[in-house]
Amino acid sequence: MNAKLKAIVDKAVAIRLDGREILDEIDGETIEREYNGIGPAFFPAKLRAKVTKWLGLFEPAALIHDLRNYRSDGMRWAFNYANYEFFANCRKCAAAEYPWWNWHRYRAYAVAECLYNFVSGAPGWKAWMDCFEKTQNKNRKENT
Repeated sequence: MNAKLKAIVDKAVAIRLDGREILDEIDGETIEREYNGIGPAFFPAKLRAKVTKWLGLFEPAALIHDLRNYRSDGMRWAFNYANYEFFANCRKCAAAEYPWWNWHRYRAYAVAECLYNFVSGAPGWKAWMDCFEKTQNKNRKENT
């Protein structure tokens, strides 16, 4: 795992993000492959890199969310759980970065809500199902 990604993992653990145990359950090579920064896989890489730079505060939450997508089971309840966990983790990232009296914390909370609305909507569902299909296709190939 590269140093930047290791720092993101360490931060997720340090601020006690929900679902951080998934970081111990998945090998480093898979984590590197599946984490694509902040933004959906259908964004061009340059755009996703810019969004990740602007919203880097939320990278630990996005990492866990990407790994939840990687493990997609195609179920709506698991999709909803992963998205709510992402929202809660984005808020934890903001709270860890800014004290309660700093207005930046509340601006970050508003951004977290926007991100939640995006991942829990139609684009998020498509990404969830694309990951599920990818896993199903991989399993079919392994069983033939």
